Amino acid sequence: MSDRRTIPLEISLDGRSVESETTCISAGPYVLVIATVLPEAGLAVEVHSTFVGHGGVPTFATHLTLGPAGHAPVTTTAEHDRASLDPTIRARACAYEHAQIVIETLTGLEYSVALDVPDDAFSQLERVER
Repeated sequence: MSDRRTIPLEISLDGRSVESETTCISAGPYVLVIATVLPEAGLAVEVHSTFVGHGGVPTFATHLTLGPAGHAPVTTTAEHDRASLDPTIRARACAYEHAQIVIETLTGLEYSVALDVPDDAFSQLERVER
């Protein structure tokens, strides 16, 4: 049985809903990984975010964007104050940062992006928050 959890975000590009899947997994007590995949032909974009944090140190976030075909992979890193972004107790904030990277990636590809976050979108993620 997988510990991977689904975050049901709904993504629209230029006014049309597109297939996507966003999942998360806790890789030990101090690491949270969130991935969004848009497999549509001609688009095929993946955004993978890893958040690492522990008491007494800042939280470090790394975002890897792959695709679409012909685009070089992009990696960005950021250091955050633990009080605002912590994978152990603020997993929802990590998910919002990941969603922002997804929006920025798709906007950079010249799409008009809408991201719908259902009321229960974080029910699976909150099981990671302990």
